[in-house]
Amino acid sequence: MTAAQHFGRGSEATVADVMSSPVLTVEVDETLWDAWQLLFVSGLRHLVVLDRSGDTLGVLSDRNILAEVPATSEHLGRRHVRDVLAMVPLVSVHPTDSPLDAARVMAAHAVEAVPVLDSDGRLLGIITESDVVRWLVR
Repeated sequence: MTAAQHFGRGSEATVADVMSSPVLTVEVDETLWDAWQLLFVSGLRHLVVLDRSGDTLGVLSDRNILAEVPATSEHLGRRHVRDVLAMVPLVSVHPTDSPLDAARVMAAHAVEAVPVLDSDGRLLGIITESDVVRWLVR
């Protein structure tokens, strides 16, 4: 029995069914202070990072920003998203993957969220650990 079956979810569920969309994004050249303010105002914990051409580079979390010491507005205003993105693995999932596959990717790479990209690499959404947990308890 798979975990999905054990928790009452059939194999028919896909990442597209549980992901969040549209996605809050930040450009790689923005300051960490700008990213922090965006997270604070939105109440979210993750931003998908894009380059200038709109390609997905990864996910920035509130924890990535808080790891900056000292986490003052002055310090974060001098640092940029690209400065911490190198510490974050670039992994993604496809919308037709199962939520359990997404959970496995997150666990294998020790991340809390991954972008959902189509076959052409276009950003469709984001799936987080919280999304997977909500799916499991439905």
